[in-house]
Amino acid sequence: MEPLDRNPNSTSQDTEAVLTPTTVSHCPTLNEAQMLVSLLASFGIEARIEGENYFRMLGSMVPGIDGIRVQVRQVDAEAALEILSQGSERMTMEG
Repeated sequence: MEPLDRNPNSTSQDTEAVLTPTTVSHCPTLNEAQMLVSLLASFGIEARIEGENYFRMLGSMVPGIDGIRVQVRQVDAEAALEILSQGSERMTMEG
């Protein structure tokens, strides 16, 4: 018989680390960040734009200091980086 978890709503630190958002790209524009989110979604990777509402409200008036960050869960980071690197290689060859 397995011991009962005293707090069924708690998650382990390992699980939290795997689900922690990780930045996989810094984009100069919101449109570019949205395209990357769509690209990752087409491969089944859930991505988000950190501060998307902020950038939507202010538009190009206040650019991100280090770019607009596209984030994925830590567990998906390696696959996302591979997809993004393949996409940038294709754009370089086509351009």
